[in-house]
Amino acid sequence: MLSAIVARAHLGQGRHVFVPALCLAAAASARPALGEHVGALPAMEVIELGYAAALAAGQLMRQGVDWQLAHAAVLGRPDPEWPARPVLTQSPKAYAGLGVVTIRVS
Repeated sequence: MLSAIVARAHLGQGRHVFVPALCLAAAASARPALGEHVGALPAMEVIELGYAAALAAGQLMRQGVDWQLAHAAVLGRPDPEWPARPVLTQSPKAYAGLGVVTIRVS
């Protein structure tokens, strides 16, 4: 399913799959070639953890949320610029109560 989403994003101009940088770091530590593969795909946009997001992620981490999930949750939360950015995950239950919509991928 995840491959299909990435492939569809590449079919249309202006479509992107946003990748939280901390999630990419965790994935690349488990699969070393994954980071280079994501970087080579033009529709994949790696999103850094800026100041405001770092503070929000830190607050979630204080509440016991893992650092990878915290970054994804902060980016997935609706805001005036992005009213809907679902989080693609193998573990939707991990995001319960974090204010994000999830799509299960396996």
